[in-house]
Amino acid sequence: MKNILILISIFYSINLFADTTIVALNRVHHSFGNSGNNRVFIDTLQFPQDINSYSEITMNVNLECPNGGCDPWDRKAQISIYNFNEWFEIGRYVTPYGVECGWSFDVTDYRSLLKDNIIVRSYIDTWVEPGWLVSINFDFISGVPEHPNVTVRKVWNYSNLVYGDDINPINIPSYNGYIPNDVNNAYLRMVTTGHGQGNTDNAAEFSYKLHDIYINDSPTFVHNFWRSDCESNDCSPQNGSWTYDRAGFCPGDKIYPVDFNLLETLIPGEEMKIDYILQEYYNACSPNNPACVDGITCTECNYNYNGHTEPFYFIESQLIFKTTNPHSNADVLLKIVSQDTLNKTLDIYMENYVPIYGIQFRVNTLDQDNSILSGLSILNSSGGRAQNENWIISTNDSGLVMGLSQYFGNYIPPGEGILTTLTYSNENILQTFNRINLTDLQTSGYFGSNLTNEVGLPFDFELTLDIEERIIVPYKNALLSSYPNPFNPVVTIPFELYNNELTRLSIFDVTGKEVYILIDDKYRARGLHQIQWNARTFPIGIYFVLINAGTFIETKKIILMK
Repeated sequence: MKNILILISIFYSINLFADTTIVALNRVHHSFGNSGNNRVFIDTLQFPQDINSYSEITMNVNLECPNGGCDPWDRKAQISIYNFNEWFEIGRYVTPYGVECGWSFDVTDYRSLLKDNIIVRSYIDTWVEPGWLVSINFDFISGVPEHPNVTVRKVWNYSNLVYGDDINPINIPSYNGYIPNDVNNAYLRMVTTGHGQGNTDNAAEFSYKLHDIYINDSPTFVHNFWRSDCESNDCSPQNGSWTYDRAGFCPGDKIYPVDFNLLETLIPGEEMKIDYILQEYYNACSPNNPACVDGITCTECNYNYNGHTEPFYFIESQLIFKTTNPHSNADVLLKIVSQDTLNKTLDIYMENYVPIYGIQFRVNTLDQDNSILSGLSILNSSGGRAQNENWIISTNDSGLVMGLSQYFGNYIPPGEGILTTLTYSNENILQTFNRINLTDLQTSGYFGSNLTNEVGLPFDFELTLDIEERIIVPYKNALLSSYPNPFNPVVTIPFELYNNELTRLSIFDVTGKEVYILIDDKYRARGLHQIQWNARTFPIGIYFVLINAGTFIETKKIILMK
């Protein structure tokens, strides 16, 4: 028995902590020309589910030349992940002048985006037929992560922010949000590159500019993204002007984000307003300048997209929060956090990164098989952040809850805490233990705009009933004796759970090899459970049943005879 358990332990260690490589793109042709517009490639991929088994995540990008040679120009390129209706840039680079190259990106901070089924997008702003052959893979390095809980929030995204044009003035809106109470690290990540030439000061690519970051209306950080090391580029020698210093990038190199530590000026749990102020600049060479004269004011006033191109910035900005507890990347997270069985109340918790003007959700009671039960009625709502902001909350006995600001502008500000406390009736439910989940969540922002949202895991729900109504529940976890034993070919495997647990039930042979999974890491409710295994296709011999429920592990021997 001891040897079997050792083998099982080794098996789990190998499977939970093995390095993993995911191939996202394999020499995919990015081009523009006779074959069409193929500058963008999008695909859905299966990434690891248990992301906390990995300490680091690296994204490797490699460019090769297709038939006809590489794109001779430096092109901006971007790799993004789709999450909660938004694209999050996780890597940016600029292609070299006509030579092959590759880079590695540390994307560990994006671990909350890089799990389960994801949508990945690769983009190169190429305008020629040869283009590039792009390969991208992700290396997941096994180990214990230093920061397992990382939340990423989108702040600003501009792919073509025209600079220095009075006809198209820049107006980057303020970002209003908050820092979670349990944050360990909080950064504002800025990825800014300037493009365009032949303008006043040769902006924006070859013009040294400093931009300011204001926190709560106070100038706090100076964003200096100038690159003065292009000549020492590892992807060189190249063709073209790769040696020249540039605004935020070098041809043939990845873009390095600049992180600003928000905890230098803010306190966890505090609201914040962030503004990005570009250095003042006027492009006298713009075709929108009526005073511009070819050959006098500027070499050329109209853009020819060769020596004179429009000056613009390419900006991606994110908030990176590393916290003690898991948080959501969505605008709004809603979950049940506590229950008062005496007063029959449920506390509904809400975390929101943006102002909330309205909310709607449904409360469901589930049985042990996660089927929806009838009988729980929501009677009323009181207290919490909703009451503090003078919201109107309506409920009905079918479990629907609706909340609205009472008058225009009375929103719930960014933050976290109890949204409201619901009072319920359970007169038609006789089980002492069930589960409750929230579904059909809808949230609205300013002027009724739809916000991204997420609900937490189902909540363990225990009722106080009359004596004659009580159902006896286990006092501890236990793997009970299977029957019949020996068996041919069907055996019943009973087990008891004291609490609702994430449960794995599987069969191992005498070598310690897992040969069949009965329950694959699924939540099972408190109480007695019975699972049958039909071993008709398995050879006779000794097998072991192993249960892993929370921290509880136990094995029992069963014998198959035919």
